[in-house]
Amino acid sequence: MDLSSRSKGAGRETSTLGRLRLVDPILLVTSLALTAFGILAVYIAGTDDREGYALNQILGFVVGLLGAVPLALMDYRRLKAYLPLIYGITIVMLLAVTVVGASAKGAQRWIDIGPVQVQPSEFAKLLVVVVLAGYFAEHRLGENTTFLKALGILSLPGLLVFAQPDLGTALVFAAIFFVMAFVGGAKLYQIGALVVSAVVVAALSIKLGVLEDYQIARLTAFLDPTGITDEGYQVFQSKLAIGSGGVTGKGLDATTLANLGFLPEDHTDFIFSNLAERTGFVGGLLLLGLFFVLVWRMLHVATISRDRFGVLIAVGIATIFLFHVFVNIGMTMGLMPVTGIPLPFISYGRSNLAVSVLSLGLLQSIVMRSKKDS
Repeated sequence: MDLSSRSKGAGRETSTLGRLRLVDPILLVTSLALTAFGILAVYIAGTDDREGYALNQILGFVVGLLGAVPLALMDYRRLKAYLPLIYGITIVMLLAVTVVGASAKGAQRWIDIGPVQVQPSEFAKLLVVVVLAGYFAEHRLGENTTFLKALGILSLPGLLVFAQPDLGTALVFAAIFFVMAFVGGAKLYQIGALVVSAVVVAALSIKLGVLEDYQIARLTAFLDPTGITDEGYQVFQSKLAIGSGGVTGKGLDATTLANLGFLPEDHTDFIFSNLAERTGFVGGLLLLGLFFVLVWRMLHVATISRDRFGVLIAVGIATIFLFHVFVNIGMTMGLMPVTGIPLPFISYGRSNLAVSVLSLGLLQSIVMRSKKDS
């Protein structure tokens, strides 16, 4: 190798390392702390195969990291040239679920890829954020035609997810659109009309039987504090688990309601309850503090972004995480409906964790380009 080739190689390495030094260290450290918290949570929640749960969670992190690093190094603004392709991939993935998807517990949400199951709706959330950010960045939402077109862009993937059925993720899509449209410049009357329409559609869905009986029961379980119904029983046991943890918890190896079989979905939907029973108020508060810092740094990315595309991506990703945390922890406390929405980084699930890591890689790309351009 001649000197010029060595010089070019060294230059590329220096350039890569230089860009990596521009990452948001608080966002990086917080996400790593939450990942470690999540691996510990699924390990102590597992009753039959703790090591298997933890290794699968680590696998999800590694897969996400393999995609997040090049995503962070790439200029996120290049994605604007591929928005139709990104949207097409999203629709194809969701359609594939309806054709070759694997069913579990009455829902068809996963695709088997060899020995691994992938949940396309998790990836669709991030892809929809990118597509909407690109559309909102280039169009004035104050015009009704533009607003309705944007709503149409969201409706197709939203309906495909709802048909799986996956009501929780469909509600995430609705939250994404609501917040991103507001930040993107939609008029207040448009937002108001959207809220009224959503209420009317929800009422009609219940009246006409569009929602399954179990979906209605889960949505109203938090109104049943006695736990008479099956869904109310889940929430009742969840609140018992959180309360029994006290201030400092029973300990990581203690016998808990989950061990005894009373706490349902203790490693997925109700993992916060399991964790709170073992680590107590202190552990729960620490976890909430980490999520607060994470969302704060995501919104900080929006404030430093140099273009509307970056601002809207950051706001959309922050909305996903905030909605997930608020609804998941709220349902474990009986304050929100039971929707099956996972707790980011903490609930067991390779696809959800991989997408969470990918989302942070995209945010770091915005951070690095913003610092470089300043």
